[in-house]
Amino acid sequence: MLWALLSSLSGLGDAVMFTLMKKLKGVNDSIVVWVQYAFALPFLFVLLYFNFPQKINSNVYYIAVLNGILLIVTTYMLVKALQISKLSISLPMLSLTPLFLIVTSYITLNEMPTQLGFLGIFLVVIGAYITHLKDYKKGFFEPFKLLIKNKGSLYIIIVAFIWSITANLFKIGILDSNPIFFTTLVFTIISLLMLPLFFNKLNEKMKEIKTNFNKLILLGFSSAFATTAAAYSMLIAIVPYVISLKRSSVIFAIFFGYLFFNEKNIGNALIGAIIMLVGGILITLF
Repeated sequence: MLWALLSSLSGLGDAVMFTLMKKLKGVNDSIVVWVQYAFALPFLFVLLYFNFPQKINSNVYYIAVLNGILLIVTTYMLVKALQISKLSISLPMLSLTPLFLIVTSYITLNEMPTQLGFLGIFLVVIGAYITHLKDYKKGFFEPFKLLIKNKGSLYIIIVAFIWSITANLFKIGILDSNPIFFTTLVFTIISLLMLPLFFNKLNEKMKEIKTNFNKLILLGFSSAFATTAAAYSMLIAIVPYVISLKRSSVIFAIFFGYLFFNEKNIGNALIGAIIMLVGGILITLF
């Protein structure tokens, strides 16, 4: 199915983006956040030239502003989480997004999971436990305590919840215009809202951009690619379906953490991430 392929490719794009964020540790957070959206615009404007919508609902602009503000908050939290914790420990928590979507999608789309969907919820929780299973000797509930004690994981859980809201808003915005237009609009709004922060200590930030230019360009491209792929898949399938397969980024990111950051002992994290991903798919597909 085309939507499944696009969602999985979006997950791969996310994993590349997360890896680059961690690679850019030491670079000013506002640069990493701003560049993720601003450097994506050239790619998006080219696509928009060939895909401008014939009709645009006026509500799309209000939705885009709200979406943009929420994404700024989550991107800052995501950057911080990736810089203070391992990819293999923090990113599996993104698989909680489908769990939160049960509530947010019910409110916006009036959807309720089936029995297999509730089984998926159980698998997500078990997967989160296995991610921290190396601490089982300290007690059965120790891994759950670590989800709160580990700031990186805690930040990611908050991001996962907010993304369950922005994903539904994104779907509404796409239906009120088209995938390319709404993506470009949201990225433009974020870039403009963040300009005052970017211009603070501009000379220092320009030096950092020049030093890391290649990585920042790739960050912008991967951001545009991941968001556009997900946006088009939302036209074909409902939001929870798309986000579940998009969470394949967790598995890609664990491998990237092993390859690029020498993160060892990823067995439990990988098993937990796979179980959480299976749970997310059960939540949404059944």
